[in-house]
Amino acid sequence: MEIQNCELIAFDVAGTTVNDDGVVLRSFERAFEESQPENWQERRIQWLEYANETMGRSKIEVFTDLLGDVEKARRATTLFETAYLEEVEQGEVRPIPGAEEIFYLLHDAGMAVGLTTGFSRRILNAILESLAWSALIDCSSTPAEAGRGRPSPAMLEHLARQVSLSSPKRSIVIGDTQADMEAGVAFGAGQVIGVKSGAHREAKLIAAGATRIINSVADLN
Repeated sequence: MEIQNCELIAFDVAGTTVNDDGVVLRSFERAFEESQPENWQERRIQWLEYANETMGRSKIEVFTDLLGDVEKARRATTLFETAYLEEVEQGEVRPIPGAEEIFYLLHDAGMAVGLTTGFSRRILNAILESLAWSALIDCSSTPAEAGRGRPSPAMLEHLARQVSLSSPKRSIVIGDTQADMEAGVAFGAGQVIGVKSGAHREAKLIAAGATRIINSVADLN
């Protein structure tokens, strides 16, 4: 399927359209250290490896998996959000080079631009406001709004309803993680494109179902 035949291009956020540069893992570190000081040093490597392995998934789901307690996970998620929002305020969250230009080109071609993320709406809105992207995005979805996070296709289905997508085959899903690829495959997207600008390596993206690999969103054509 050629990109010109698409109705919806669904992008991930951190690592795909927004730089990561360790911001997400630093926020995980602060959340673990502040919420679990008694276990942090002993489990630091294990927890951060899991956080990286599951990058792209709902953050509260990741904390619940690791801490085994919903209340502890909620507290850790709140601390994660506080840490990440501080990074946004300090200007540490920046666009991937070429992302804005791609958004404009897609709009000019009559395609809808969507975002899915493992972040909460609070963080996503802060990113959009900081980068002045609100007018560039036609639809967006978070795990809480869709009912489930990746690798479920629920967020992509939520986007599809927002833009009245005629068929999943008329969409392209783009991301930097295994979970992004798995969600795109489960959704039935026409293309599932992995980018090498974020968390997971090319081999992992291909194993998860990527139909194409590009260096970054700037290479989308």
